[in-house]
Amino acid sequence: MSAHADGTAPPRIPNPVRRGFGDRLRQIRYRAALAYYRLWRAAGGPDYLAEITFWEEILSQRPSSLFDRRVREAAFPPELRRCAAEFRRDSVRLPRLLELGSGPVSILASGIDDGLFTVVAVDPLARLYRYLLRFYGVTYPIQPLPGRGETLLKQFIPASFDIAYSSNALDHTGSPRRCLEQLCRVLRPGGFLLLEGFVREGTHGNWSGLHQHDLLAEHGSLTHLDRAGRRTNLTEDLPLTCVSERVCQFKDRGIEAFGYEVSPDMPPDPPWNYQDWYTLLLRRL
Repeated sequence: MSAHADGTAPPRIPNPVRRGFGDRLRQIRYRAALAYYRLWRAAGGPDYLAEITFWEEILSQRPSSLFDRRVREAAFPPELRRCAAEFRRDSVRLPRLLELGSGPVSILASGIDDGLFTVVAVDPLARLYRYLLRFYGVTYPIQPLPGRGETLLKQFIPASFDIAYSSNALDHTGSPRRCLEQLCRVLRPGGFLLLEGFVREGTHGNWSGLHQHDLLAEHGSLTHLDRAGRRTNLTEDLPLTCVSERVCQFKDRGIEAFGYEVSPDMPPDPPWNYQDWYTLLLRRL
């Protein structure tokens, strides 16, 4: 095994699991789910199919970056490290974090590596993602659970999380405002809510697929714009106060994997390198 320039061994890529009858049955169910989402899209429903096939392409390659601690550390939001440190000063237990819209490979893996908190990740496509992780032999420390941001209180009791987090996922939901209301309900008073993602991805994505909302952080709030340019303050009247807010170019955010890989056939200047990325840290009152 070759070593990295700094003398460390390269990350180990797991081999695909041996497939028995149960795996074949899960594959049949997976293909049936794809057919269902294809029909749903044809009927005017959300384009989940594009999201699923995108992640299948990523996971089928089992990219080594997913298992590289340095890549995980670079992608980990620094705000969450500070939140965890503040919480641990006042409590002996690990803070409990809820991630909304994690996808199959959450960018919070470094927090698990370092023992910063326990993570509960929810995603509406979690069952299919878990199948893909198993099918392609990807062992990952965070396994998503099925769930929607608009109905979190059906899964979790109020004030049961110390931190809530969502990365580039709110614009994929049916109602970002409803998701924020639910996140506030399951977050304890004094807890933190960290939101981040591409600025105005609906516009950048030509309002295609799941990109049906423009979001941006401004003046300590999360702002929504629809296709007509109508502006709504999504955090208005919610029990939240701004702790910090920043906008940077995505290429400076530090995320080099987790679905943001640059493929060999991609132009040297991928469009997302020049899109702004917002980060908004709020505290639950």
